[in-house]
Amino acid sequence: MDKITPVLQVSDMTIRFNTPGGKPKTIVEKIDFYVDPGEIVLIVGENGTGKSSIFRSLVRENDIFNFRKLFGNILYGKDKKNRELDERRLVYRGQEIDSNDKLDNFRRAIGYAPQYDDADAFLQRSVWDYVLDVARSSSEWDKSDDIVKQADSVYSALHCELYADGQLKRRRLNHCSGGEKRMATLLSALCRKRSKLFILDEPINNLDGTHAKWLNNYLISITKDENVPKKERPGVLIITHCKMFGGIDRVYTLRDSKLIGNEPYCQQNCFGECDSCGRYIINEQEETK
Repeated sequence: MDKITPVLQVSDMTIRFNTPGGKPKTIVEKIDFYVDPGEIVLIVGENGTGKSSIFRSLVRENDIFNFRKLFGNILYGKDKKNRELDERRLVYRGQEIDSNDKLDNFRRAIGYAPQYDDADAFLQRSVWDYVLDVARSSSEWDKSDDIVKQADSVYSALHCELYADGQLKRRRLNHCSGGEKRMATLLSALCRKRSKLFILDEPINNLDGTHAKWLNNYLISITKDENVPKKERPGVLIITHCKMFGGIDRVYTLRDSKLIGNEPYCQQNCFGECDSCGRYIINEQEETK
């Protein structure tokens, strides 16, 4: 059996920032974790423990460098010659991310949803225009891909037609509720068909219980599809304070600046009954309301 290479591997990551008085404060210290293809991995922790700082470090959001110092090793897959990568730098598919252009390309290659919705920057646009433009911006997209078809597939899987009386696609973002904006951000991340890594920060924020269940079930479907070889499935990293997710392969707990691995995980079925795979059971009333 071929060795499976993680789609994301982080080792010895430390994030620090200086307080207003100039005293350094450590947010996370020497943490290690990884995500394999076909896995759903959780990083859980209470609010204020530094979870979103990890997210920003992974996707290299611009503001992270304005006030934080990042140390460590973040690896994304293998290089073009299938060699293991072990440099202390950000590397994606064999290319070092050492310029703004490369950084932008990397951010367009993965699917990620920040805790606070990117959709807020596009308030005068319709939800569907926003989602399709983000899909087209993906550097992993092939011209032969049917962008609208793929986005429609995710839209249907998440049952977005239940929003806005079936008119969510047309609704302008400045007229959307918090849940509708959240769904637009999630759609823009998950419709990137060729992405092998999805990073979601507090993905169920502002979602109603039914759509939180649909999201959970969709993530299980794309990572546990037995018709697709495991090494070709995407990996999903969820950063959250909530343990409602099923199909979890590994969980890390962020506590006192440390990331504790191999802790037992028990799905909290706060949105209803689940099957043996962690999928929520959706009743007929929820299908249509």
